[in-house]
Amino acid sequence: MNHLVVCGINFHSTPIAIRERLAIPASCLKHALHALSGLPHIKEAVVVSTCNRTEVYAVVSDVQAGLHEIESFFLSTQAIADHDVLRPNFKLLREDVALHLFRVASGINSMVLGEGQIMSQVKAAYQAALEVGTAKTVLGELFKLALNCGKRVRSETSMGRRAVSVSSAALELGRSLLGPLKDKNILVLGAGRMAQICIKHLLNESGNGQIVLLNRTKERIEHFLANDLPNKRRLNTDYSFDDRYRLASQADLVIVSTSAPEYLLNSKQLQQEHRSGQLFIIDISVPRNVCPSLTTVPNVKLFNADDLSDIVNRNLAERESLIGEAEAIIMEALEDFHAWQRSLLVVPTIAELRHKIEAIRVEQVEKSHSLCSATGLDDNRRQLEDISRAIVNQILHHPTVQLKATGDYEILRQQAEALRTLFNLDPLAATTVKRGNKRRLAESCQTRTKR
Repeated sequence: MNHLVVCGINFHSTPIAIRERLAIPASCLKHALHALSGLPHIKEAVVVSTCNRTEVYAVVSDVQAGLHEIESFFLSTQAIADHDVLRPNFKLLREDVALHLFRVASGINSMVLGEGQIMSQVKAAYQAALEVGTAKTVLGELFKLALNCGKRVRSETSMGRRAVSVSSAALELGRSLLGPLKDKNILVLGAGRMAQICIKHLLNESGNGQIVLLNRTKERIEHFLANDLPNKRRLNTDYSFDDRYRLASQADLVIVSTSAPEYLLNSKQLQQEHRSGQLFIIDISVPRNVCPSLTTVPNVKLFNADDLSDIVNRNLAERESLIGEAEAIIMEALEDFHAWQRSLLVVPTIAELRHKIEAIRVEQVEKSHSLCSATGLDDNRRQLEDISRAIVNQILHHPTVQLKATGDYEILRQQAEALRTLFNLDPLAATTVKRGNKRRLAESCQTRTKR
């Protein structure tokens, strides 16, 4: 019997200093999936790794063994001595896995409520698993339902009308520190999705402040500049990435959002450049791209992704209202998943049970026909077929209705297994009736009916 599990870490219980050590870059995601697929008890797997979480969704043949293998996988992804600190501390089973994923995809389980980027991250994780072949029947259906649920939450609730993201929360933090940003000099390191969102938000305001965008490769900046951007005169992309320390020392605010595996700003070099004035740095990268020791540099204040929580949790009443709207849709998605799960047990079990009893019926009708032919007795085959079919239908009616009416998946699984045991059904063949047997049985019935 296979089981649905999720195991990992997320921002609810794990600080960024640990999350960044278990983060799996997009470039390594397929390698991670290959590693998981090679573990003996892992039947399906999808890895979702974002700034808020690194979670492995899996179908396992044994819960304890499967969770142990996932823990071992996490330990193998990083090479530091203190493994006990970095063990995954978040585990869910069965329907709780589905409920959690639906909330993640909908944006209500993000640090920034309704964050839009999580949808594309979940989709990318699912797509990678499809390409590797680790998202099969169960996770395939689960992630399709999750993505559809996320789309509905954004299109059918007021959450979708809130243009919220980690990037917008970072800017809100910047405003709380500096006031209006339209006349401030701002440096943005990185040209990925979150950095681009920052730039777009900043350019929506007219002002005299200069916005400098730096990236190690110019191609991504050139692609971004091809967009129709308002107040484009405020944006300067002419500097080299090597100028980052000098530009940072001249800025009021620095926002860092890259996927670099190392620190891009270090305390020693920044201290050499920075002479006076207050400098605020907000690093929303995971892993972090600004060395934490920058907090020792005079007049420099450093913030990271975890510092956004105070900003995004200010209006608790509004959060509760938005979550209530989304939860109604999430519960519908969960019921859809339950119905799909039940169908996996109900339909094959009933089909296999009916197939077996029908085979017995046909065999007994054939014996009766042979006996009548041997003894010279009258043989009303059509009447015998009709009566025997009616008996079969009556026998199967109650178990069929009972299985379809059972809402609890675990009880349904027990009932299905009991039926398979009582009627000696082959569990491996329960998903489908073999075509050859079905065809031969149909041909036999047709032949005998014609006689």
